[in-house]
Amino acid sequence: MMTSRIFLLLLMATLSLGYARESSAFDEVNLHISAGISGNALLYKFTLEKGFYREEGLDVRPIQAGMLPGIQGLVGGSFHFSQILGQGAGAILRGVPLKIVMVFDTRPLNWLFARKEIKTVQELKGGKQIAVSSFGAALDQMTRDLLPKRGIDPQKDVVLRAVEPTPNRLAALMSGAVDAAVVNQMDRIIAKKNGFNELLFYGDDLEFVTAGAVTTERTLAQRPDLVHKFLRGTLRGFHWLKNNDKEVVARMVPIMKVSEAEATDVYRAWLRVMSADGTIPRSLQEKMIAFQRKSLKVERDVAPESVYDLSIVRSLNEEMRKSK
Repeated sequence: MMTSRIFLLLLMATLSLGYARESSAFDEVNLHISAGISGNALLYKFTLEKGFYREEGLDVRPIQAGMLPGIQGLVGGSFHFSQILGQGAGAILRGVPLKIVMVFDTRPLNWLFARKEIKTVQELKGGKQIAVSSFGAALDQMTRDLLPKRGIDPQKDVVLRAVEPTPNRLAALMSGAVDAAVVNQMDRIIAKKNGFNELLFYGDDLEFVTAGAVTTERTLAQRPDLVHKFLRGTLRGFHWLKNNDKEVVARMVPIMKVSEAEATDVYRAWLRVMSADGTIPRSLQEKMIAFQRKSLKVERDVAPESVYDLSIVRSLNEEMRKSK
């Protein structure tokens, strides 16, 4: 009996040691993703589930946090990468040593919904309250740029309120705490079901990058192999998501708790705004920088190379094309 117990303990110890050795073979990566359910966050989730990161020798750990805390955590070393490009670019323009190394989208996948009695954008005038993201973040910047195109002065005609994380904006709208809210594709489904009015689709009017991968210049310089492996795994997930509609939709249904038809509608919306290959042209880089300089009142010239470094993703795309 004692011999059996000793054997069992030795076996458990051996298995534990083997697991520890296996785990230690993988580089740990803390990834900041947005709270709530969004296509960009799900891209990371599906990449993880498909095993693309494990095949690169990475143990990627997605951690949900607000936009500003996430970027602060990236700067402070709590995260290796962040999904959030709006706050990331804003930090770069303020002199923080970060770089955007991959871009998922070229147009915003966001909608402005309002209370049931508000049917047009013009009816927001008179100090109506609109829930946006953190001030200075992508949604806030886009809203301030889009409203004037509809004859609304964001400084005088409405009151913008910073509401984070993403699901809290819909909750604020449904509770009556605000008159309108900027929502993502998942919250759009809920808003429509509850009879709220869709006033704007941001992607109709704006080119804007909101998500991808941003890291520190320190990580790029000191751990280039880690960055390379992380971006290769992410890029594989990116291309998989764009080319496997049935499997992607099947994975979306239980996560979003929607019907197959609703998930298909969401998926098609993603495809409308995704970048071609995880990069964007220099012209859009310059446009984004100009927009953010204006928003943040940065007077000095800012070269695209000081904000974006998409060279690794470009080389990885070339490698993938040659390997086909």
